[in-house]
Amino acid sequence: MDNMLTTTLRRAKSFLILALVALAVYQTGRLWFVHLADRNLFEYVSARFVPSVPERSREFVRPMRVISGAGDGVFAMQYSGLMDMPFRTYFDMVITELLSAGRFVGEADIDHERILSRPVLIYEYAFDMPGEVFPLGFNQRTTTFLTGHGVWEFDSVAIWPSVGGQDVRVFFMGGGRAWEFALDATRERFGFNISPVPTSSIYFVSAALYGYEHLPPGSFVARIGDIGFSYFPVIVTNPYRPPMGGELAHIRGQVAHFFDNPATIHERVASDGVWTFSNIHTVVRYFGTAVLEYANFRPRRQNVATSFLDDFSAAWAFISDDPRVLDENEVFPTGFEARGEGYVFWFGYIVDNFPILMPGDWEVSSPEDTLPAPIEVIVDQGRVVRYRRLAHNFIVSDAHSWLELDLEGLMGAIDGPIEGLSLGYRMNPWGSHLRLGWYAVVRDVIYEDADYEDAATYE
Repeated sequence: MDNMLTTTLRRAKSFLILALVALAVYQTGRLWFVHLADRNLFEYVSARFVPSVPERSREFVRPMRVISGAGDGVFAMQYSGLMDMPFRTYFDMVITELLSAGRFVGEADIDHERILSRPVLIYEYAFDMPGEVFPLGFNQRTTTFLTGHGVWEFDSVAIWPSVGGQDVRVFFMGGGRAWEFALDATRERFGFNISPVPTSSIYFVSAALYGYEHLPPGSFVARIGDIGFSYFPVIVTNPYRPPMGGELAHIRGQVAHFFDNPATIHERVASDGVWTFSNIHTVVRYFGTAVLEYANFRPRRQNVATSFLDDFSAAWAFISDDPRVLDENEVFPTGFEARGEGYVFWFGYIVDNFPILMPGDWEVSSPEDTLPAPIEVIVDQGRVVRYRRLAHNFIVSDAHSWLELDLEGLMGAIDGPIEGLSLGYRMNPWGSHLRLGWYAVVRDVIYEDADYEDAATYE
């Protein structure tokens, strides 16, 4: 009996020790890896030693917008809520199957008339998508399916859903070229119903099909029907804007979540009006130009290999942890570039089914120090080393306005072909309300339709 009791106690003691060790390792993971996309040591170790696609890679292949048409030359455009809409579910299903069982048909110049002549879904990106990275966003281990056929990068994907048992056709488009693939419709149910778009309110037409010679052929032009289009202007707020007399305390409360231990924060106001908060590893600055900047100065880890999507996932996780961003607005990737051994990623905002459009680069500390997009994240070895964004939040107002469009008036004020055209909420550094309008890019100069007689421009 005594032996049994002793054995039981010994086993209980061993179990308790193991539990305490596990708890200690878990707490160590939370303390030392708080700046990683994975907040747990077990998950961190797993992510490093088991080949896997980063969980947030799906966000990288999120299109900026989806354009749909029933083949009659009239189109609808969707920006908001794409991650949870049938458009995205269908896209994921078709692309996943295509990357494993699709067949290559051919490459040619983009034939807009042919591609738009049938019911079609067009998924557009705000940047050139790398053909080698794209499959990883769909959990594909083989990354050469597209590049093996010459698709090194593209900016949009058009899908003809299966109709009457016909094959699904997929067009990867970029640089004026289209790579066509086919998918046997008998393998899955690849039909997708696309209803005709009503023309009584706002709708879109193709610049290529309607003879807009000064516009890029891939552009879509908004038109307003008989009943008009009512929208709600966007109210711009700045939760970091300090009240008179309580600047440091107010901003400190807004940025405390960037620090492991807010009790260690040192604060000061420089002569140039920049509010700075820091500890041994972290510096957060708020500029008078309404830009927030975070910088991490922890020592660089040695011999840690990360992939492109590892770094993107770290950037997205950091944005997700900023309570002022995704809790109140919708974000999508707008571009990236390699920088040293890491990457810089840019992101934009979507509000009420339209993008927030910036009038050129946003000044941060000087005319030479600018922010090219609302959010910028620099990642090195899977760790965010700098994060900058507009301090603004965007709220849809209660009072509606009627949208008035005069593209012809805007085009008449512009000398030369238009390189890019967008309809969205135009960010105004001096205004608190944003209205819908056109932006046109000509030789790196942005024109807006605020005043057609003397078109406003931004270098």
